[in-house]
Amino acid sequence: MRLPSLLGNTRLKEAVARMPQAPGAPMVLEGPAGSGKRTAALDLAAALLCRNPDGPCGVCPACVRLQAGSHPDFHALAYDGKAVKVAEVRDLRARTFLKPQEAEFKVMLIHAADQLSAVCQNALLKVLEEPQGCAFILLCENREALLQTIRSRCIAYPMEPLDTETLGEALRQRRAVGDLTEAIAACDGFLGRALLSLAGETPAPELAARDALHALTDGELAIYQACVAAEKLGREGYIAFLDALCAQLTEAVKQTGDARYISIYDYIGQQQAFLPHNPSLAALSGALAAHCAAVMA
Repeated sequence: MRLPSLLGNTRLKEAVARMPQAPGAPMVLEGPAGSGKRTAALDLAAALLCRNPDGPCGVCPACVRLQAGSHPDFHALAYDGKAVKVAEVRDLRARTFLKPQEAEFKVMLIHAADQLSAVCQNALLKVLEEPQGCAFILLCENREALLQTIRSRCIAYPMEPLDTETLGEALRQRRAVGDLTEAIAACDGFLGRALLSLAGETPAPELAARDALHALTDGELAIYQACVAAEKLGREGYIAFLDALCAQLTEAVKQTGDARYISIYDYIGQQQAFLPHNPSLAALSGALAAHCAAVMA
């Protein structure tokens, strides 16, 4: 298994490469916002559910459904800044006792595990100790905020800062705009932090277009992730995303001369004409991802 979207983090990648494609001890991914722990968690979930032993492949039904947010054996406990209720934790716990519908096991992702109350953490304790054929991934900024009984049952992987050269190259590939030197100096080695500081007031559709353009050279899984993210902007946001992506493709053709970008530009023009008559953003973004993946293969 591998983590194709995650930069650096050699220790975590080596551990994942040695893992069998089956649930093991619960994993804690620790790091500040922008450290890449969510990227790592989604890559890991895809690798565990992918039908390819060297996954994630990005194209099998399991990968496609996971990226669309519809895989029946993947469950996430989200955190929106409000206290998670113990009933939500108990609901997640109850799901662990159900048989998986498609995969051989289920993957449970818990965001901001260190923000869970002691009552909520205790409600998870039993299933973390005996996971019932589930792979658990816990995300946190500070694992010391987890109960000792939780920490003792998990393997922790702190997210590793990137070196200056890797950060600079990643920002240039993403065509980040702004003072890159200042962003790198202030991000503590974490790409997500640098991107957030550079984003400033940049509209979300333009940021999504940048991510999509970068994903074109990162493989099928990255392309699907970028298109699904654009779909979540809503209809007006998706229209603005297509406009921004066309503008960025034009610049990419000027800089690289790569004719594949022209093919994608032309396809987007067809999709823009189709938009008023197609109510399904999921169908449109899926078709765009499939076309981009085929062109860039």
